[in-house]
Amino acid sequence: MTFELVLAFNIASIAAWLSPGPAMLVAIHTSLAKGRSAGILIGIGLAFMASMWVMAALLGLQAVFEWFPWAYVAVKLLGAAYLFYIAWNSWKNAKKPIASASGAKSRPLMDGVVLNLSNPKSVLFAAAVLVVIFPPDLAGTEKAFIVANLFLL
Repeated sequence: MTFELVLAFNIASIAAWLSPGPAMLVAIHTSLAKGRSAGILIGIGLAFMASMWVMAALLGLQAVFEWFPWAYVAVKLLGAAYLFYIAWNSWKNAKKPIASASGAKSRPLMDGVVLNLSNPKSVLFAAAVLVVIFPPDLAGTEKAFIVANLFLL
């Protein structure tokens, strides 16, 4: 593993995060509605789950999805259901001011984890980008570095 490979991975990760998607929208909404602390917590939850998808991909998640195509379909369907849930709540509360639409329960860390757990974009990124950028024969310490790097990034 070289510095150039890590740099390419980091650039691809930043580009993926900056592209509009449900995680970015929920993170912005949470930050505006509940403040900086909640925004940081949802960011930590999103980062944690994104790094877990990367770890799963490094440990062979793509092979699991190839062996059990129904598992990939299940992840996509669960992700779609969760995104519909977010969309429904956004639509239902669209006319309310942001602060009052946020609800009484505040669990932004868990919301970030669940969102990226069910986000098809996270799964596809982890499975596709790692295969393209990194060689398949990485050592365990290199895999751990990649996971930690993504979380910290």
